[in-house]
Amino acid sequence: MRLAAIAIIAAVALTACSSSEPASENASQHRDVKSLVAAVTKSVGEKGSYRFSITPPPTGGGVRAPASGSVRLGGEVPSMDATTTRPVQTGGDPVELRLLSTTKDSAFVKLPAAVFGLPADKPWVKLDRKLDDDFTTTLLGFHDVVYQQAVFTTYHLPVMEAGGELELTAQVGGTTRYSVSVDYQKAYDTLKDEGLRTEVKLALDQKVAGSTGEIELNGDGLPIRITFYTQFQGAQIVDEARFTDWGRDTTITEPNPAEISSRN
Repeated sequence: MRLAAIAIIAAVALTACSSSEPASENASQHRDVKSLVAAVTKSVGEKGSYRFSITPPPTGGGVRAPASGSVRLGGEVPSMDATTTRPVQTGGDPVELRLLSTTKDSAFVKLPAAVFGLPADKPWVKLDRKLDDDFTTTLLGFHDVVYQQAVFTTYHLPVMEAGGELELTAQVGGTTRYSVSVDYQKAYDTLKDEGLRTEVKLALDQKVAGSTGEIELNGDGLPIRITFYTQFQGAQIVDEARFTDWGRDTTITEPNPAEISSRN
């Protein structure tokens, strides 16, 4: 899956807050990145579905468009149904977009008819990854930025495992927070998946050598928050996603063909 560069280079630097305490011997469940990633992947896979929300920070760079929705695991790839609000035309006002995908080869977007002149009863457009026109590339980019944060098992966890070192474990209330320092060159050299290697190469090409990823787990070992910070071209980028409703009964299906507008 092609992912947008702005999200790919997202990185985290943990700043321990005053309420954080080093994890006790009993509370620290994972002593290295490999065991952490394996445990989180297993816990998430057993639940099979969850909800996510992405809220841009009040300051800083990174993903500036809020988004929320559901993810369902299983099948060829995880499925996502998300709603985001962002401008889709240069100088235009933010509009609501619904982004949906169930395969790696395509996605769907529900567009506001007032902006694109679509029939009111056919608000959906299919985005085929084989096409490279500006419309498709731009809207798939919006989809992929959200997908990377929402479906963290497909990018963030594999990259952390390939190039990461566990730096800090802290207890924060009833949660456990892990900070992982990631070396992108090590990740690039270790990863076998060519798609992931290509995404990491984008960061390296933009002189981003590494990052630190912060994962906060609840008492069941499930992520409630994953945050990324990095310094890039003189600005701090902050990307954060939160997760709830683990195991919730969620069905994600493609739009009814009668509601899809033709690209012709």
